[in-house]
Amino acid sequence: MKLYKSKKKFAVQEGAVRETSLYAASFLCGMCVMVLEMAGSRIVAPYMGTSLVVWTSLIGIIMLSLTAGYWTGGVVSDRYPRAGLLAWIIGAAALVTVFVALVANPLLNSLSRGASNIYIASIVAAICLFSLPSALLGMVSPFVVRLAINNLGKAGATVGRFSALSSAGSILGTFLGGFVLISLFSSRTILFIVAAVLGTVAFLLSYGGRASKTIPPLALAILSVSLGILNEAGVLPMTPLGLNVDTQYNSVRIMDMDAFGSGRKIRILQTDPMGAQSLMYIDSPSELYSDYTKFYDLAFHYKPDTKRVLMLGGGGYCVPKHITATRPGVSVDIVELDPGITAIAREYFYLADRPGQTIYHEDARNFLNREAASGEGKYDAIFEDVFGSSYNIPFHMTTAECMSRVRELLTPDGVFVVNIISSIDHDLFSGIYSGIAASFPEVMIFPATYPNDESRRQNIMIVALASGPAVEAEPESAYMAKLLSHKWTKPFSAKIDAFTDAFAPVEKYTVRL
Repeated sequence: MKLYKSKKKFAVQEGAVRETSLYAASFLCGMCVMVLEMAGSRIVAPYMGTSLVVWTSLIGIIMLSLTAGYWTGGVVSDRYPRAGLLAWIIGAAALVTVFVALVANPLLNSLSRGASNIYIASIVAAICLFSLPSALLGMVSPFVVRLAINNLGKAGATVGRFSALSSAGSILGTFLGGFVLISLFSSRTILFIVAAVLGTVAFLLSYGGRASKTIPPLALAILSVSLGILNEAGVLPMTPLGLNVDTQYNSVRIMDMDAFGSGRKIRILQTDPMGAQSLMYIDSPSELYSDYTKFYDLAFHYKPDTKRVLMLGGGGYCVPKHITATRPGVSVDIVELDPGITAIAREYFYLADRPGQTIYHEDARNFLNREAASGEGKYDAIFEDVFGSSYNIPFHMTTAECMSRVRELLTPDGVFVVNIISSIDHDLFSGIYSGIAASFPEVMIFPATYPNDESRRQNIMIVALASGPAVEAEPESAYMAKLLSHKWTKPFSAKIDAFTDAFAPVEKYTVRL
């Protein structure tokens, strides 16, 4: 009788451990799915960008894989309702996640070089990297419900309880990944952390069984943590080229190379695989390297008494550094969304605090809306150089409403200069041009590289004057004369209406570039 009571007590304890492990599996696996998705977007970004196309492919493939996992997990759990099998499924997800962390860079590098279609490349990348771990994690939800149901009369409550736990884990994973992990760890290390969590869950599920059942999941957890530590210590290579830094909003690559034809070294900042976002002469940080950035000086030609400048978009802070170094008495306010970009600019692009220079870390449109509504402070010139992914200006910075806010913040004779990557005959350029023309009586076009070619993709600078048509003054230098010589003098008529906050298909037009 005593032996029977002892066995019964042990069975109750074992049941409690099993129930706790099922709760943990439901919650933590739901969390890991979202962390995997957040980290996945950062891993893909240096090779394919963060455009709507890439995000759609990533989310769509992960959701499709989860759906397949739900279906498969339900079928398998009915045939083999054993916690040990669920432990192996979660352990396999941990192992696959480690594998993804190790092969992601070379695989993405190969895809980005060999694929000419961003739609196909992003879908293939998502399938190769995230379909299998997502499918395995999808199997967990129906499996834990099947194991937990021991009374059909309470099946609804059981399903609801575990569904809520899984959803709560997903919510935590979203905020944990976006607000915490990406700010503290590299993308690949986050994958190792996910694998370690999954390995630990697998170990908990198989706890109390034979050593042959518990050792493999535990080994996966130890392996994942060890690889993450090695990665953070710099033992494992992280990126195929240059220094890679993850910020809250971007995956940033920094590299040095020889400037073409000058024998000088330049430093490059990339947040997108399609091109360089900032380039700086290492031996002369305030000297402008990129041709298009020099066209911001046109503001001082059309309004020589410019004293207050607003720069929307910081990047490597090349233009603000140039202004403060070459134009004493001119103050510059810079709006940069990502504090991590500013930190990189301070460490690698020689950004220093200067009198009259103020940095705001917020969305540029939010800044415009707030400042325009307050009615305080007017700028003599406003510069816009804001980009997301794949030459894509965030849609809310291209609309007629945005341009109206810009106009409200300018002095009556102020100047607005914006950088657009497009061709003059492209719909993207037409939509943005129309929005500017709706608020400014004089709008001029300055192609930065090919001044007489309307079909070549290039940096195109739009210079808009709040006071109306300018009386062309003599250029004050050969440098200014060269900039003015790029002015587009051929007839131009926008092909489409202005983008609006309600409808701005910027991504559709950008992909065509």
